[in-house]
Amino acid sequence: MRKWLIVGGIVSVLVIIGLIVLISINDAWQTAAYVSVVILAIFEVFSVLLLIALLAILIYAVLAIRDLANNTVVPKVSQTLDQVKDTAAATKNTTAYVAEGVVTPLIKISSIATGVRAAAVALARRNKPTGYEPE
Repeated sequence: MRKWLIVGGIVSVLVIIGLIVLISINDAWQTAAYVSVVILAIFEVFSVLLLIALLAILIYAVLAIRDLANNTVVPKVSQTLDQVKDTAAATKNTTAYVAEGVVTPLIKISSIATGVRAAAVALARRNKPTGYEPE
C-alpha cells in the first residue's frame, strides 16, 4: 500500500513539472490561467451541489428523527407516566385503608388496654401513693 502511495506521489509531481515545462515552452500562461479559473469554477459548482444534497439529507434525517420521537417515544413516556400516576393513587388508597382498617383499631385496643391496666393498678393499690399530698 505504501509503495503505491509513493509511486502515485512521484507520478503526480512529474505530471505537474511536465505541465509547467509545456506551458513555459509555449508561453501559454494566460491560457493556463483561464483554464485554471474554469476548472475551479466547475469544482465550486460541484461542491455547492454536494452541499445542497448534504443539507437536504440532514433535513430529512432531522424530520425522520422527529417523527420517530413523536410516534414512538412520546406515547410510551406518556403511557408510563399514566401508569405511575395510577400506581401512586393505588398506593395512596392502600395506605388510607391500612391506616383506617388496621392501625386505628389497634390504637383503640391499645388505649383501652392501657386504661384498663391503669384502672387495675389504681384499684389494686392499698396504700396512699407516695408523693401525693391532698390540699
